[in-house]
Amino acid sequence: MSAGTGTGGRAATGGGTGRSADAGTGLPVISRVLPPVVERAAANARMVALLTGPEPGPVAEHLALLHFTGRRSGAAHTVPAGLHRVGGGLFVATGSSWRHNFAGGAPGEITWRGNRSPVRFTLVTDGERTACGYHELYERYGPEAAQRRLGITVDAAATPTPADFRAAVTGIPLALVAVDLLTASVTNERTSR
Repeated sequence: MSAGTGTGGRAATGGGTGRSADAGTGLPVISRVLPPVVERAAANARMVALLTGPEPGPVAEHLALLHFTGRRSGAAHTVPAGLHRVGGGLFVATGSSWRHNFAGGAPGEITWRGNRSPVRFTLVTDGERTACGYHELYERYGPEAAQRRLGITVDAAATPTPADFRAAVTGIPLALVAVDLLTASVTNERTSR
């Protein structure tokens, strides 16, 4: 993948590096560094147990379980993910490959705040909308919380611009998935066991 250039003289590096870079210095401005697969799997299992438990606690305000069927495999998946309000809508911010299941929209369910509800997931394909969403969330959460909640790291010496987020959307890549609630909750995870 070739480097894409945005305004401000910054470019995204490709090749799966998970970084956007300042063209002037070559240093990463926005990066996505994931823990090893085994650690991620263990953390995901803990989150699934917590979010389906009788008292998920305050974490259930911003974390949910996404329940969906793989487009190609037909396998059922349950994935913990952060939910974010952007421009009045509900979104998941991710760079994970499971986002491709939602290209063109797909039915599913979420377990959020202890309730399981039917939803429609739709991968946002507008790069500008995605970049603006990430920039809005970064500004809202600040550098420390953005690292936890968005799974990104911003170079401490940089103040990321909208151009940096545009570069990260194509270079890392970062994505947004719209979550449209279809009806009131179906089951209460706390009492359905």
